[in-house]
Amino acid sequence: MINKKQRREQIKPKKSYRAPWQQKVIQILPVIGLAAFILLLIYIRRSGVFSSIADLQHFIKHFGSFAVAAFIVVQAIQPIVPFLPGGFATVVGMLMFGNIPGILYSYIGLVVGEIGLFLLIHRFGPKFAHLVLSEKNFQKFETTLQDHTQDIKRLLVVCFIFPFLPDDLVCLVAGMTDLSFIEYLKILLTFKLWSVASYGYVCLFILNKTVANF
Repeated sequence: MINKKQRREQIKPKKSYRAPWQQKVIQILPVIGLAAFILLLIYIRRSGVFSSIADLQHFIKHFGSFAVAAFIVVQAIQPIVPFLPGGFATVVGMLMFGNIPGILYSYIGLVVGEIGLFLLIHRFGPKFAHLVLSEKNFQKFETTLQDHTQDIKRLLVVCFIFPFLPDDLVCLVAGMTDLSFIEYLKILLTFKLWSVASYGYVCLFILNKTVANF
């Protein structure tokens, strides 16, 4: 396993670790996911398949714990391979299970996913960052690593407290610093719930306004 200093020195590898088609897929996947999600909601609204959110939640209950487990797994993957941009995946959970359960299930899944981010970047260094980030975001990753290595704990807290800040990217940066896993986990467990809840409610408000116009 390479040490922290070696990872920082290797932040600009000599060759690309991702084929062009992989980069394009990662970049457009959230856009496709969001468009499909909005279109699905519009279809449900117009077709009357579910006359209310309560009907949808009643339907989901038929799948029992399987639906909960599947959603948590999807949320755990979300920080690494985003199917929906930002907190809209949390909105899906809020619609499926109710606001509070949806937020809690999202919290569990996203905590697992961001633990995975930290451990993977800690193990593989910039090669992993190149795999999951677009070129633009990788440049932000480089800049953040150079500018915030010493105050990474403060930056993590700020990104978790305020919605729409790039907390997944900062989790990657944290894995390249001297921050211990235990310290990272404490910050993640303490502040991530607020991050998920605030993000989820803001995105739910935006989504309701968008769908109401159709």
